Amino acid sequence: MDETAFEPTPALFDTHAHLDDPRFEGEAEAVLARARAAGVVRVVTTGVDAATSRRAVKLAREYPFDLSAAVGVSPHDAGTYDDTVGDELEEPAAEPGVVAWGEIGLDYYHDRAPRDVQRRVFVDQLKRARARGLPAVIHCREAHADLAGCLEEAQGYPGLDEPPYGVLHCFSGTAEDARRAVALGYMIGVGGVVTFANARALRETVGSLPPESVVLETDAPYLAPHPHRGKRNEPAYVRLVAEKVAELWGMEIGELARITTANARRLFRIPEPTGFGGAPAYALGRNLYLNPTSRCTNDCTFCVRRRRLGLGDERLWLDREPGAGDLIAAVGDPAPYDEVVFCGFGEPLLRAEVVAETARWLKGRGARVRVNTNGTAHLARGQTAAGLLETLRGLVDEFSVSLNAADAGTYAGICRPVFGGAFDAVLDFTKTAKTLGFEVTASAVALPGLDLAPVERLAVGLGARFRARTYKND
Repeated sequence: MDETAFEPTPALFDTHAHLDDPRFEGEAEAVLARARAAGVVRVVTTGVDAATSRRAVKLAREYPFDLSAAVGVSPHDAGTYDDTVGDELEEPAAEPGVVAWGEIGLDYYHDRAPRDVQRRVFVDQLKRARARGLPAVIHCREAHADLAGCLEEAQGYPGLDEPPYGVLHCFSGTAEDARRAVALGYMIGVGGVVTFANARALRETVGSLPPESVVLETDAPYLAPHPHRGKRNEPAYVRLVAEKVAELWGMEIGELARITTANARRLFRIPEPTGFGGAPAYALGRNLYLNPTSRCTNDCTFCVRRRRLGLGDERLWLDREPGAGDLIAAVGDPAPYDEVVFCGFGEPLLRAEVVAETARWLKGRGARVRVNTNGTAHLARGQTAAGLLETLRGLVDEFSVSLNAADAGTYAGICRPVFGGAFDAVLDFTKTAKTLGFEVTASAVALPGLDLAPVERLAVGLGARFRARTYKND
């Protein structure tokens, strides 16, 4: 069985957001958790002046696995820029989490600073970006002719010596403007506007571009894509941008994500992650928990991964999935623990082979092994419940199955499964596990307004024990 067959959340990259905005005050972790749940593996949060640039750097320092930063002064604030401001930006620009200089550029639509001042400030920051070896994040509105002149002049600036030299963020020019920028070594940033009903010309332009020249963005909290237009935008919505661009290019979203995320990493000189990003193992009380995947077949309304990046001090969203050897190394000695539980930020049985190999090692050392599951992984793997469970006989002592409802309609509303027939699959998994001799506990979260009595009766009827789990809405 191919472990990677189920990929509900392609790895996406939001190349432009403003998470320091007051509209995100106190919500950074929840916003990033929702982004991760939507498949967003990294966000670049961008400054528009010295103060917002410092805040962007601070956020990138606090969330290094999820955020990078860009620093700069936008054309709207060009009137406040002088050499002192430019020099002040040099210090945050040297921070490890900073991957670009921006947002900088020209805006002849709003004209909040004289145009000659905008050009002078833009050119000065382009020189600083090149000297620092940083790509430029460029804002351009109704100024593409002058922009092209500045970019052509920048070809001779010392420093960054190979493309991409930057990105035209939230691109709003013509197809010819885009082609000229690409020829000069710049990428084209596509955001929520591409989903707007009145953006036909932009869609035609994006559809004509070579995929290797495009990166995706949100510009959050601005320019939310359809159907959220007019509301606060956030990085999770880059998935909607990706779906529209995939449609324009006639490709699957997984392929679109692979291309545009690789483009973004190339643009910002960010290598593929080598670590896991999250903890492969973490202790809670007297138990040790193993975290083999962040992929899941449900999007449960109560799940902590919708609002947190982990539990306590442990970050659990994974950049890369650990193998059995990695999990075994993370366990070390299982003897101090009452039991070892496969329960991370995803559905562990999507990686049943890794669970089986690790559990075999654990059982050889006398450990008690439990698996927390939603009971639907066999659907994603194209197996029967019995076929999946047979591979785990003698290796797993107990399954804790997240039942959560007494009927299919309620289950669908609470657990929001990816696959049809999920509720029947949970029942089949629970009953089959019991028949095959596993200990089975079916659980339900005590959600407000949910009557647990019929859920308990159903669990007992399937031969399982029942456990009510506390609802934590924090």
